[in-house]
Amino acid sequence: MPKLIRLSAVLLALTLAAAPSAARAQAVDCRSSSCHGPGGAPGAADLTAMYANPETHHPIGITYPAGKPGFMVPLGQDVDVTYFDKNHNNLADEDEIQLFDLTSAMMIECSTCHMEHGYNPPVPGHPPKYLRFRNTDSSLCTTCHIM
Repeated sequence: MPKLIRLSAVLLALTLAAAPSAARAQAVDCRSSSCHGPGGAPGAADLTAMYANPETHHPIGITYPAGKPGFMVPLGQDVDVTYFDKNHNNLADEDEIQLFDLTSAMMIECSTCHMEHGYNPPVPGHPPKYLRFRNTDSSLCTTCHIM
């Protein structure tokens, strides 16, 4: 079974690498059974240590608490993604925070805040750490969190 999971992750990565720039972000945790975990793809960084400390990185693989005190409600909706439509064009754009509907719940995954590196050609002026947009004055955080 682990070989099948790893093969699926490799196929997903290859599909994303060949995808056009309008491709939807992957809705999987990039660490588990994928490239950026222990024993991941050759040459891929193992990001496990970064995620081990919740004080230094946002948790992933959790349900977004829309409608609860302290959280914004995303208004954009597509078949498998809910998003914060900051430009009001009714599309989940690559520079907008996205939540993934994996189990009839809005899930926070790596690609909620980070663009996967499958965009071809690369996006000019892309923010550091593959962020969907620069976190100037905590603007990335305040997309979801009411501070």
